Amino acid sequence: MLLTVALLVYCFYDFNFHQVLAAISQINYWYIIPLIFLEAIIAYIRSLRLKFLIDPVKKIKANDLYPIYCIGMMTNLLMPYLTGQLARIYLLSKKGQLKKTFLFTTTVLEVLFDGMALLGITFVMSMFFVLPDEFRAWHFFVMGGVVIAASLALIFLSRMRNLGARIFQGLSRAMPSAVGRKINDVTHSFFSALEALKSTKHFFLVSTLSVMSWVAQAGLVYLLVVAFGFNITLWGAVIITVIVTIMMIVVLAPANIGTFQAATMAALKPFDVVKAPALAFSFLLHIAVYLPPIILGAFFSFKEGLTLKQLRVEGEKAAEGIGSIETIGQTDGAAESN
Repeated sequence: MLLTVALLVYCFYDFNFHQVLAAISQINYWYIIPLIFLEAIIAYIRSLRLKFLIDPVKKIKANDLYPIYCIGMMTNLLMPYLTGQLARIYLLSKKGQLKKTFLFTTTVLEVLFDGMALLGITFVMSMFFVLPDEFRAWHFFVMGGVVIAASLALIFLSRMRNLGARIFQGLSRAMPSAVGRKINDVTHSFFSALEALKSTKHFFLVSTLSVMSWVAQAGLVYLLVVAFGFNITLWGAVIITVIVTIMMIVVLAPANIGTFQAATMAALKPFDVVKAPALAFSFLLHIAVYLPPIILGAFFSFKEGLTLKQLRVEGEKAAEGIGSIETIGQTDGAAESN
């Protein structure tokens, strides 16, 4: 909360309402109309990606995953500390009869595929455009190294499932029986979630959908850039998307108030956008990125008879349940047999 307050002070200490309002009043609103629909489309693309991550274990339609994904996004945006991810894990475990540990691993895989897609897009674009002086090649090498190392480790584990299982079984035998059973159960769920990496088809589909979702996100930013009349190319919009995404990894406050403004202003600074237009841009981008998922999530929550309080409570239960030997409905083994 202290960090959030500090960011708010940084963004608004010399806030000039008239300059910000003037910047907003001068934009071309025809470019704003597509923004209303883009985030909803991006959410569907990511729901489809989640389907292919779950597919090797259990077949679930993307249309069935879409409401759950939207509810998770809404909860994540309105509550701090990634509560939405945990609420989504709870809803999926209940609706899809899957283990929480399995779903937690798929969430980790989503993050890794997002990282690889962002770095891949950045690398391809860097071959055609020059990076601003504030960015150095080593920044991308460090990020790329972390993501690639984690990805290779998971691919290796997916290919060497039996070896990994034997290592964890040996570890579980050295533990008390109750702990050993938990380790075996967690191991089984973890390796089940890596099945998508063993299938070339699923790996290709998940990678492609990850790239598509981030291209659409960069396209959303670029439409707003054009609406404001900034002298920033599509490549610049990609850079802005990358910077804001990295700074948004940890949700500090509900709806990321303050954090989002600081991240967007930091991303625009290398392109010589002064504070008032940058702040105006951050307000509209914040609305474009956050409002559609919140409206969709609220709609599906109402349809399911869920409240934010219930989602928060169930998210906390999901956090406690990750790694538990208790299953909701059928086990992963039963799911695999289907």
